[in-house]
Amino acid sequence: MNKNILATLTVIAITGCAMPTSQSSKDLEEAPRFTEEEKDAMTTEEKVAVYNESMSEEKDKLVCRREKRVGSHFPRTVCFTREEIEADRQSAQDAVWRAKGTLNGTAN
Repeated sequence: MNKNILATLTVIAITGCAMPTSQSSKDLEEAPRFTEEEKDAMTTEEKVAVYNESMSEEKDKLVCRREKRVGSHFPRTVCFTREEIEADRQSAQDAVWRAKGTLNGTAN
């Protein structure tokens, strides 16, 4: 579970280096640095809090929740940015409208 957050933060940091400088990648550059021992000692909630403190835009902050997967008794922690959550919400809403025969509330 902690490895998932660490992997997510690592991917974000790596992709930030490959992308043109944006506000989010500037935020990551200014984020506090931790040793591997400090990271290993941190809980998932602490890692997310540190990450969110380094993000200036609300859409880039992580929201995590515990969920049980179908067919498993073991819950896992999943984290998404607020922007990803909104995109998923909009996609689900569009799918419902398409199923009803309309898109964005207008008949086709």
